[in-house]
Amino acid sequence: MAREFDINRLLSLMPPPEGGGESGDWAAVQSTWGFRFPRDYTEFITRYGQGEIDRSLAVFAPDELMPADAPQPGMRGMTEEARWLFEEDGESTEQVRSAEQIVAWGGSATADTLGWLTVDDDPDAWPVLVLGRNGGPPSVYDMGMVEFLHGLVSGGISPSPVGAVVTWGEKPPRFVHWQAD
Repeated sequence: MAREFDINRLLSLMPPPEGGGESGDWAAVQSTWGFRFPRDYTEFITRYGQGEIDRSLAVFAPDELMPADAPQPGMRGMTEEARWLFEEDGESTEQVRSAEQIVAWGGSATADTLGWLTVDDDPDAWPVLVLGRNGGPPSVYDMGMVEFLHGLVSGGISPSPVGAVVTWGEKPPRFVHWQAD
């Protein structure tokens, strides 16, 4: 079942950068990937784009929306790496049975991978998955990407599931687009 989270809560906590956002043909992107992306993610990428939150957490746009001079690896490379790491060092759980269920959309400065567990026909119902940098069983959060980011940067998810160097919730978070100086 799809879940709803008002992106305005994240927008008021962490305004998108001026000139941020990525645009392009989402239908073509989704055709290349073979699925529709969650609505909260497409709205986030359209408003914020690819970049970092407080230099501690990266969010990736689909490679197909990015220009050739964008930083690499992109979303596809991160997804391939996350799947490989899960096969090498991860532990299957009742929820996460195979690497093919993982699509990465972000990562932490301390090498944690953030993604979705693609186990539902409705992408808006995909839970967030955190693969720790040291392997082991992944953590699954029954919420969408925008709700997860809001909970993370507001300090609402505690303890933090990522080893970020920022103490979330103590100061307003800042998103920096990849093209910013």
